[in-house]
Amino acid sequence: MAKKSFFLLILVVLTHRLVFAQSFDPEQVLTQATDEFNAGRYYGIPALLKPVIDNSKTTNEQLVRAYLLLTQSYLILDDPIAAEDSYLKLLRADPEYVANTARDPIDVYYLSKKFTSTPIVTPHIRAGLNTSVVRIIRELTVSGTEIDTRSVLKAGVQVGLGFDFNLSTKWSIGIEGNFANKAFKRTTDKGNRKYFGADDLTTVERQNWFDVPVYVKYSYDSGKIRPFGYAGFAFNFLISARGINWQFRDNFADGSVKEAEEPNENLTYKRNLLNRSLVVGGGVKYKIGKDFLFVDVRYMPGLSNLTKADKIYYDKEGAFDPSVVFYGQVNDFFRLDNFSISGGYIRPIYNPRKKGKPLFGIFKKKPAPAVD
Repeated sequence: MAKKSFFLLILVVLTHRLVFAQSFDPEQVLTQATDEFNAGRYYGIPALLKPVIDNSKTTNEQLVRAYLLLTQSYLILDDPIAAEDSYLKLLRADPEYVANTARDPIDVYYLSKKFTSTPIVTPHIRAGLNTSVVRIIRELTVSGTEIDTRSVLKAGVQVGLGFDFNLSTKWSIGIEGNFANKAFKRTTDKGNRKYFGADDLTTVERQNWFDVPVYVKYSYDSGKIRPFGYAGFAFNFLISARGINWQFRDNFADGSVKEAEEPNENLTYKRNLLNRSLVVGGGVKYKIGKDFLFVDVRYMPGLSNLTKADKIYYDKEGAFDPSVVFYGQVNDFFRLDNFSISGGYIRPIYNPRKKGKPLFGIFKKKPAPAVD
């Protein structure tokens, strides 16, 4: 009989808890706790709010309000350790919560100055499209005259991973590793200066790069939409380069035309593999929960000459390259500029914490001199 009564008691307790969980309303308890606070009854608030904090139905916004109410209560009860612990938990619930004097009590505002939730490192991934433009340093040709040429935009793709090391909520130092497929096309212009006076040549080169940009970034730190901009320097490592379907058009005086096409050619050995460029860009971030989506536009003007001077007239084995005579074209000395647009995803690694002491005290505010 006793065993039967014991199991019956357990069943009643479990049923009661199940009914309570289903009927529990965090908003109602928060309202009750706020009324208790306004009435000056602070001691019972922690116990009153515990079910709100522990309940899975509590929203993030309700959790922030609960911890804020606890922080205020502990400050009034002169329990600074519990107040700091409650405010730290508030920041873990909402890392971007910023106390202000217009909304929060002044003691909470001053307490908030002891804490920061700024991520130490913010990773992001990116992918998008790019196009490249050749900037001639020195034109080289075997035709004996200068050639009128123009660039035709060709699309490439890039994908990469980056990290922002945050100096403050607005300033950071960024570094990325990006794989990029880049291409450029050059063709004879409609001017009078053509190959051998009348002939046309179209060249396409496609290259694979690994770019490592390093830059200083400034970002807005509030709002749903947050603009940002940055500038810096990049190391550019050329992985491979190929000439794609070079076409030569021999235009005779009688109006007849003879066309020739060269198959794909490996040009990597004719290119400098380590190059440098500047980096300038900007865009906007769109906040989704604690994370961000972003769109970025970037310009990377090349600083290095891509052509190896000792490989201009020779093939990979060191023999004279017959295509130089056949096509009447050699590799110019040139730099490569790249324009890109990317979209990506940012996942801040928030780290709510108490602020540390300034390094060696060099940024520590000196106390005001005593007044007699």
